[in-house]
Amino acid sequence: MRKKVLAAILAAAMAASVLIGCGSVTSKGGAPMAATEESAAAASEEAGTDEAAAPASDRTKITALFRGSESGEQYQIFNDLLSRFCEEKGLDYDIELVNGDADYVTKLQLYINSNTLPDIFGCPNGALSAACRDIDALIDVGAELKRNGYYDKMNGAVVDFLTDAEDGNLYLFPQGLYCEYFVYRKDIFEQAGITEVPATWDEFLEDCRKISEIGEIPVIVGGKDNWQIMRYLSFAPWRVTGPEFIMGYQAGEETFSENEAAKSAVNLVYEMGTKGYFEPGFLSVDYTSATDLFYGGNGAIFYSGSGQIAQAEEMYDNGQLGFFPVPDVAGMENMSTNVPIHAGFAEAFNKKTYDAAMQEFFDFMCENFSEACYNNAKIFSPFNEELPEGLPQLYYDTKPMFASADTAWTSWDDKLSSDVLTSIVDQQQKLAGGDITPEEFEQTVDTFVK
Repeated sequence: MRKKVLAAILAAAMAASVLIGCGSVTSKGGAPMAATEESAAAASEEAGTDEAAAPASDRTKITALFRGSESGEQYQIFNDLLSRFCEEKGLDYDIELVNGDADYVTKLQLYINSNTLPDIFGCPNGALSAACRDIDALIDVGAELKRNGYYDKMNGAVVDFLTDAEDGNLYLFPQGLYCEYFVYRKDIFEQAGITEVPATWDEFLEDCRKISEIGEIPVIVGGKDNWQIMRYLSFAPWRVTGPEFIMGYQAGEETFSENEAAKSAVNLVYEMGTKGYFEPGFLSVDYTSATDLFYGGNGAIFYSGSGQIAQAEEMYDNGQLGFFPVPDVAGMENMSTNVPIHAGFAEAFNKKTYDAAMQEFFDFMCENFSEACYNNAKIFSPFNEELPEGLPQLYYDTKPMFASADTAWTSWDDKLSSDVLTSIVDQQQKLAGGDITPEEFEQTVDTFVK
């Protein structure tokens, strides 16, 4: 088996985008995969593809386009799966990598515009997946998962996260399962006389007060990165309404000044910032620096998650760290899901080229996906399967928090239009810095949509 890594500069419209590498694998002496036209047609019919799908007997290669580099989780998973499958079937494969969000979007849009998408491609759920759906370029992943028996094995919140808002179908396959939660320093909680983790935001603020009184920093946050403060602004509305508040706000049907959960979140950000519960200079600290601060021994609480198990592993194993989910909003009806879950940068399968060989790869992928997640990418699998042995203890201890979750995280970052998002970010920084009051924040942001 051989592997080649290529690098290329994209064309004029893509001048800023660089292909980090492409991989191609040919099996050792394997004959090309044989399949009859009847089997290809059967696969096309089951997957909802059209008659133009290439017959499997003509296929010599599987092509893929992913965002990131060879150290990225998506590449780590699919390079393993494609290399094993293609070696067995006598096929080649090429993985094209584009580093950087903006460059990747531009590249993917070029493929969409020319209707020349590769067999597999990374695709976030939103405007890009809608553009692919508009040209009938997506197989119905949900139908395929039901066909091979893996639909009911998938975490309900992951399915919810990727379900298409327009027609309720599942066109994307998750990169993995990513969950977020709070971690805390047990020694500081003990010194402050805190015996239980906060169950409500009122208790969270009370704990912050106790921690501040013993001279410790209650919460570390990367306030320079827009999404960090926005998490605190969105926690309460999410726990009470799921996606309803932010979608209603964007549509001009909801306001911060009239939604009690949203008002609660605004007050939370104001109190956290003005009472000194965030670290000094938090608005100038990015998320990477905040991570280094907390896991370097500063602060009592940090909003973290499964993506940082490697940093937390040693401290957790030594009994220094604990964890807790997103608190409830007191006095309101909160949904049962209290751990934000998303599916990462999902993958789509090109309907135009989805033949019997690709359907066979899809089944192979489902069968081996969990193994690739844990062994190669070190992330949670989206399938509710038993965890393998040998993982950091945090995997086993945190999974019960979200195993039965059925509502996905609603990220405001990709639900708000770019101009509204930019305007809210400006106001939330002022709110956290004490430059405006909660009432002024609400009045201002309610003018951003009509």
